[in-house]
Amino acid sequence: MAKIERLNKRVKKIEEWIAENEDMGGPKGYMDTMVSLYQDAATSQRQTGMINDNFNRLKTLNNEFLSSKELGEEWNKFLEEKDAVQKQQAEEVSVQEQAEGGEETSEAPEEEKK
Repeated sequence: MAKIERLNKRVKKIEEWIAENEDMGGPKGYMDTMVSLYQDAATSQRQTGMINDNFNRLKTLNNEFLSSKELGEEWNKFLEEKDAVQKQQAEEVSVQEQAEGGEETSEAPEEEKK
């Protein structure tokens, strides 16, 4: 008898939850949303992989072309002219004054110690 009451209580709570979440389509609406989000993420991941593959293929073909036509030096000159080569720069760090601290500020005057 207690088991039936517990089951009835659970079913009633589930029905209340479904009624409260009717705007989202109830449990099915939440599941549809999650499935849609998962599919979008998987599609984005596949597209990113395809873009990376295509870029790497293009880069390989470009290198093969430059090698076969012996245009490596001309390519490097072109990049230098366009200032396309990134130059390494030391990272600038702002200088900040150190806050007073340590023993100097933590010590009380001798008069106060007495």
